[in-house]
Amino acid sequence: MKIMRYSFSIRGVLDEHNLQVVNRIATNGFMYLWIYTAVANIVMLFLPEAMITHSFTIGFVFINILVGFGGVSMYMSHQISKMKLNYQEVSKDEYPNAVRRAYRHGAWWGLLYGIYVYLITAPFNGFASWFTIGLTLFIIIVSWTSDTQREIGHIVKIH
Repeated sequence: MKIMRYSFSIRGVLDEHNLQVVNRIATNGFMYLWIYTAVANIVMLFLPEAMITHSFTIGFVFINILVGFGGVSMYMSHQISKMKLNYQEVSKDEYPNAVRRAYRHGAWWGLLYGIYVYLITAPFNGFASWFTIGLTLFIIIVSWTSDTQREIGHIVKIH
C-alpha cells in the first residue's frame, strides 16, 4: 500500500471507502494486465514459426512491457485522479514546500523511467550509443516535467 500511495500520489488518510476504491482500481488494473498477457501470449503461440524472428520477439517483449507498465499505470493514475485521492490541500505557507516535494517526486520518476528506458534500449543499440543516451535523457526530462506538472496541478491552496 505504501508503494501505491507513493507511486500514484495518494494523499491523506485512507478511510474505509477510499481504501475499497483503491483496491477496486488495483484489481481492475491487474485484471486488465492479466487478460492482455493471456491474449498476447495466445496470439504469439499461434503465429507461424517463420514470422517469429529475433527482432519480432524483441518488439513483442518491448510492447508487452510498454502496455504492462504504461497502460496499467496510466489507467490507475487516471482513476485515482478522477476520485480526487491525489489532491493535496496545503496552506499558503506550506505551498512552496509542497511544490519542492513535487519537483523531487518528478525527478525521481523521471530518473526511474530513464534508467528503465536505458536498460531496455542499451543492449540493442549499445551502452554508449548516442541514440540510447539521447533517448534516455529525453525520457528523463519528459517524465520529470510531466510528473511535476501533474503533482503541482493537484496541490490545492486553502486559506
